[in-house]
Amino acid sequence: MSSEGISTRTDAKPDLGLALICNFDGLIIEVLWDDFALSDDLVGLSHFIAIFDPKSVQKGLSLFLYVKEHRVAFGWEINLTYRNRPVPFSFSAAAVDDRIVLLASSAGQDSSRIYDGLSGVINEQVNSIRSLSKQARSEPDATPASEDLPDQFSGEMIRDMLQLNNRLVNAERELARKNAELRRLSTVLSKDLYLAHRVLQCSGEAVVIADQNRRIVDVNQAFTTTTGFGKQEIIGTELMLCENSALEEGFVAQIWESVSTRGFWQGECSSRRKSGEPFPKWLSISTVPDENARASHYVVVFSDITRLKTAEEKWQRLAYYDSLTDLPNRVLFRDRLQQAILRAHRDNEALALLFIDLDDFKVVNDSVGHDAGDQLLREAAQRIASCTRETDSICRLGGDEFTVIVSGAHNEADIARVCDKLNTVFSTPFLLGDAEFHVGASIGVARYPYDGDDPDVLTKNADAAMYAAKSEGRNTSRFFSKTLGEEISTYVALRTSMTRGLANGEFLLYLQPEMNLRNGDVVSLEALVRWNHPERGMIGPDAFIPIAEESGVIVDLGEFVINEAIRLIRDLRNAGWPDLRIAINVSRRQLLMPGLPELISTRLTENDLPGSALIVEVTESMVMGNLDNVVHTLSRLKGHGVSAAIDDFGTGHSSLSLLRRLPVEFLKIDRSFVADADVSAEGESIVQAIAVMAKRLGLKIIAEGVERPEQEALLQQVGCDLAQGYWYAKPLPYEELLRFLNDRSKSSA
Repeated sequence: MSSEGISTRTDAKPDLGLALICNFDGLIIEVLWDDFALSDDLVGLSHFIAIFDPKSVQKGLSLFLYVKEHRVAFGWEINLTYRNRPVPFSFSAAAVDDRIVLLASSAGQDSSRIYDGLSGVINEQVNSIRSLSKQARSEPDATPASEDLPDQFSGEMIRDMLQLNNRLVNAERELARKNAELRRLSTVLSKDLYLAHRVLQCSGEAVVIADQNRRIVDVNQAFTTTTGFGKQEIIGTELMLCENSALEEGFVAQIWESVSTRGFWQGECSSRRKSGEPFPKWLSISTVPDENARASHYVVVFSDITRLKTAEEKWQRLAYYDSLTDLPNRVLFRDRLQQAILRAHRDNEALALLFIDLDDFKVVNDSVGHDAGDQLLREAAQRIASCTRETDSICRLGGDEFTVIVSGAHNEADIARVCDKLNTVFSTPFLLGDAEFHVGASIGVARYPYDGDDPDVLTKNADAAMYAAKSEGRNTSRFFSKTLGEEISTYVALRTSMTRGLANGEFLLYLQPEMNLRNGDVVSLEALVRWNHPERGMIGPDAFIPIAEESGVIVDLGEFVINEAIRLIRDLRNAGWPDLRIAINVSRRQLLMPGLPELISTRLTENDLPGSALIVEVTESMVMGNLDNVVHTLSRLKGHGVSAAIDDFGTGHSSLSLLRRLPVEFLKIDRSFVADADVSAEGESIVQAIAVMAKRLGLKIIAEGVERPEQEALLQQVGCDLAQGYWYAKPLPYEELLRFLNDRSKSSA
């Protein structure tokens, strides 16, 4: 440390020194002198420890807190960064009123002791001068003994006293100037100190300072706001890091162990407000060491993370649960299935996976809207839950697909009973608004370990069994088997190639004549779709229509049938049969599409045909499940002049009141009743009863599957209007139909 005329060094190299004034919050107020020329870098720093090497930060903070508490400190060795290298400094500090004065020297000696020694010398000399002056005034003739006060000493002493007096006067003047400057700075710095205090108090994070005995010595405003405890209530109490519970006792001990060994810890824990309400918090605690590297204080900072935890729980819910049904989703399902497999393997128990797909859900969703579809899915989830145990795990994979993990399934009979319960509850119609919808459930079953020993294989096989259940008539269940795997492979391959076949023009229509039983004329044709597969040859509709309905390809296939049927009847009318009509079968999904009437009307108009050229056939079972929507669609078609027919009548459970509501023109008797009508009294009675009922309702009757003249005679006798079957002609491609029509025309002529 260097100052004017003061040094205890004997070599030529001067001491390097630094003197700072800062407030009790650590803000540097003034640099009194600085032999390092660092003033521009120091003034205005938020805390004086910012000038130290990182390794000395903890020591610097400890020095600062020690001076605040004890008012003085000596002999602190701290590194100071100078010219990008650490330089060891001896620090001394003292608290003066509301300021802290820090002195530093690169010399080995303690700079504060240099000044203390100088002050002592000056005071001693001044006192000597005062004593000599007083003695001279009181004893003018007295002369000291030569051995006590030599003559030559008086001159030297006078010169020394004069020099010391001059130095003292100069020092007093300098001190007065410094005091005036300090008073001026005090006014300015009091404002800065207030601002710094307000910044700390306005901090969003709670701050707690505790002493080495873990007693709280200070807190900020955020702490009182977060916890509800007032500052005076909490100061002096023991520092509680987390909620004081038996479950967290070991956890708290681990925190203090980390603080003791590493000087720091941070993480999530819980606490309680003054009201007793628990809350989660993110906490960090740091040790402030003293000059002996022992903990002198602890600084705790924490934030209330209640909102963050709530948001995290919502994210977890969205990530692992279905928002519509509140069931576990596909992600959580796979994890639960994996855990169930591990338990089954450990306990040597069986496990069953049920894969459930709702029948005709897409039809309902497309016809009545997504809100009604969502309502149906929620009710379906409740019905599934009513058939399972609490230990079973129900999941929604997406769309209308659900799974049930059944643990402890000892045999197939137990699983079959669960499937039967599910099919029973789904046989009850769903009430959506004012309409009832019949939506069944096709269930596939795969068992661990027989059908797979990992989640992916087990799920794939259960899915395959579900598709097999759909192909067998829906609202039923099917167990997976090895032979089923081959069937499903064929099914999947066929489903994949259907879309390609439509694009490549592989589908075509065959036409089967419908004969007038009174005069034998061909009055209409039924359009029957065929698939001319490039590898498998001609495929009938029974092999691909169910697949098309399940996969959704039925919409594109149905539009192809509409377009092609209208084109063919246009060509036939232009070729000389102007009164011919053509009948097309529409699927359940097509019938419930809102735009079906407009599509048909547009195609008829484009081909310059009246609506009467087309007949739309719907099955009895299709009507049963969606009466209101079917009535609405058929009524709109009737408005465009298009007639309708009920196909396969007698195979469902329709009532007279239901038939009276339908805007239909024809009723087609199913071939199963016609097959033995001429050889069985029961069969004859059924056909006769259907005919009588249809006549009373004002409907024309069409009989399917006529293969013998005796059947034709019976149908004529009971009053049927039209008939079709191999007795007249099998379904024919367009060119063969033309020859058939020409031959009939020539024979009738």
